[in-house]
Amino acid sequence: IAHKKDPESLYDDPQLYPQMFLWLFPYCLGGLGNNRSQQAVSETLHKKYLLMYHDKRFQMNPYFPLIAFNYEQIKKATTRGFLLANKDNFDQISTRLLNTKDSVLTQMIEKLEKGLVKTDNLTPEQQECYKIINNIDYIRAHVPASRTNHKHMRNQIWFLTSYHSAPSWFITYAPADIKHPIAIYLANTSERIFPARLSENECFRLIANNPVAGA
Repeated sequence: IAHKKDPESLYDDPQLYPQMFLWLFPYCLGGLGNNRSQQAVSETLHKKYLLMYHDKRFQMNPYFPLIAFNYEQIKKATTRGFLLANKDNFDQISTRLLNTKDSVLTQMIEKLEKGLVKTDNLTPEQQECYKIINNIDYIRAHVPASRTNHKHMRNQIWFLTSYHSAPSWFITYAPADIKHPIAIYLANTSERIFPARLSENECFRLIANNPVAGA
């Protein structure tokens, strides 16, 4: 397979996805960021539109949802990395990364996994390791589905609960996907809702073949 001299860019390339998924974009039209739309649409919103396309071909493709989400994570992390590099204290961060010993980082990781690290008695080298973790969290906080992003979301929930007080009552109704009529409809390729009842095996196959509907 021939390759171009320069790799494809993830930025400002409307033909990126049509070139990768020729069977999803007929005539290589409809790529993200193309200038044929009547108004500007963000890539995230465009991906949502594609995943809700009527024939479900974007949902049922085993690669498009995964690649689209991974590219979004890469772009978010790259953007935050550039913002961090433009900060005034970036020289301190780069010096910290260069001077930190790998052995100290390895020891810190092993102790953190075992829960043996106490913040009271930290050596200067261990304190530098914690500062590196904070710098990394600055980037990961804006990367979708990262652990730091989930941690910040939990903190926001606690802050809202503290400010507005806890709800007096709430109801959580979350049936299994194979028994959820909305999930079954979203996973099915039919455009109409029929009263026919599907078997458990058919429901399981629909959900298994369409991970987007289950998400």
